[in-house]
Amino acid sequence: MIDWNTYLTPAPEPDGPLDPNDIFVGSVISRDTHDYDKATHVLIGCPQDIGVQRNHGRPGAAEAPAAIRSILYKLKPPRNHDSGSILDLGDIITGKSLETIHESLHVVVRQAVADGKHVMVMGGGNDCSLPDAKAVHATHPDFAAINMDAHLDMRISDQVHSGTPYRNLIEGEFLKPENFHEVGIQPWANSPIYLEKAEELGVNIHTYLDIRTQGKTSFFNGLFSTLQDKPLFAGLDMDSVRASHAPGVSASSPIGFSANDVINFAARCRDHGKTAVFEITEVNPEFDIDGHTARLAAQSLYTFAYGIY
Repeated sequence: MIDWNTYLTPAPEPDGPLDPNDIFVGSVISRDTHDYDKATHVLIGCPQDIGVQRNHGRPGAAEAPAAIRSILYKLKPPRNHDSGSILDLGDIITGKSLETIHESLHVVVRQAVADGKHVMVMGGGNDCSLPDAKAVHATHPDFAAINMDAHLDMRISDQVHSGTPYRNLIEGEFLKPENFHEVGIQPWANSPIYLEKAEELGVNIHTYLDIRTQGKTSFFNGLFSTLQDKPLFAGLDMDSVRASHAPGVSASSPIGFSANDVINFAARCRDHGKTAVFEITEVNPEFDIDGHTARLAAQSLYTFAYGIY
C-alpha cells in the first residue's frame, strides 16, 4: 500500500448542518484513510490547469475540485446510504511540473483501481485523462474508454497538454483505438485533419449531431451494450454540455448535452458496474454562474456513487 500523504493533501473538514436533523453528504463521506478497506468509492481532486494553459485555453480549472467538493458535501445522501462507503482521499499535491503531477495522480489512481475501488477524479484539465486511463490499463489492459467531450483531445504536440491525452494513450499503447469512444464530438471544435486521423486509427467517433439524430436514449443504450463487460474509464469533459446548463468551463459552446443527459450518463456508468474511473474535467469556476457547472459536476459524482433517487 502506498503512503497517501506522499501524494495528497487531506480534504477539508466540511461545515456541519445548522439543523441537527439534517444530514449532509459531507457528514457521511470519510476523510480518514483508515477507512480505505471498507470504502467502495474514492474521491480524488487534481487542482491544476497547467495543461489547459499549455493548450492556450483559459485558466481557472485549478479551482474546480474545491468548488465541486463544497457543493457535493452539502448535498443530502439517500436514505439507504452506507456511511464510509465513499472515502475522500483529498487533492494531489501540486506546485510542481505537470509531468510530476501526472505521475502522482497515476500512482494514486492505479493503487485504488488495483484494489477494486470505483475512483472518482475531479480535474483539473482534461490532461488528467492521461494518468487516469493509464492507471486503469495497469490493472485492466483491455479496458474500454469513453471521452464525453466536444473535442477529440488527440492533438499532435511535443508537450503533453489538455488537447493531447487520448493521442498520448493510443500512441503509448495504453488504449486500443477500437475500445475508445469519442462521444459528443462537434466538428467546428475539431480540425478535419484530426478527425480524419482519428478515423484512420480506428477510433469510434460519435458526433453530437449523430447522437441527437439517432436519439440519445437509443444511442447510449447501444453504446453501453457495445462495452459488454469490459472495465471502463469514463471521462466527462464538462465542455460537452451546452453553456446554458454549464457556463463555467474551459471552452464553452451554446450547443451540447443537457444537464439531464449528463446525470443519465453518470447513472449508466454506475449501472455498468465495472467503471473503474469516473472523471470530471474542465469545470472552470472563474466563469461559472451561480455555481451551476460545479453543482452539475457534484450531482454527477453523487449519481455515480449513489444512483438516481
